[in-house]
Amino acid sequence: MKPAILLAGLRRLTRPAPAPSRSMLAEAARRRIRAAGWAGALGVGLAGFAFSFDITGNRALAAEADRLYHQARAAQRTQRRQAAPPPSPRAQLDAFLLRIPEDTALPDLLVRLHGHAQARGLRTDKADYRSSRLPGSPLEQVSLDLPLKGSYPSLRAWLGDLQVAMPELAIDSLSLRRARIGDSELEARVRIVIYLRRPA
Repeated sequence: MKPAILLAGLRRLTRPAPAPSRSMLAEAARRRIRAAGWAGALGVGLAGFAFSFDITGNRALAAEADRLYHQARAAQRTQRRQAAPPPSPRAQLDAFLLRIPEDTALPDLLVRLHGHAQARGLRTDKADYRSSRLPGSPLEQVSLDLPLKGSYPSLRAWLGDLQVAMPELAIDSLSLRRARIGDSELEARVRIVIYLRRPA
């Protein structure tokens, strides 16, 4: 083979191919779509939709998620700065003890207790009470045995009143007795415990 022919062949191989024109590209795309059929056209349409959704929808959602993330982080930083340290166990105990009435409030508590019973139509007999100090604390425990007479609905209403109006009281025991089965009146004996605070 002659070197001139070989050289001409090498030049053709190394020469860049001419850039395809727009019309050539459009024609090649039409041929490929026709070859792919309706499934190919649908695929190209879905790909275009996915690309446009990524541009419009996902980026907006990502921006919103980023904004909410930064907002939550700022709120956490603010909350950490504003949170007061929890009170010590001693401070919690002192606050609890201050909510307990002083021992000088016993007469007023007994008047209120009997007032609630009379308001519900219950009759009270003489009450017995015992007082004892709780060792190791500034508290005094008063146990009150209170006999009552009245209807069952009145007794229940009275106990509900005590629970709401006098939370410093605790019902220790309750016994009910009826003289005869047909009687509407009950005889009740209620043991109430009252905790009082002795002044320091």
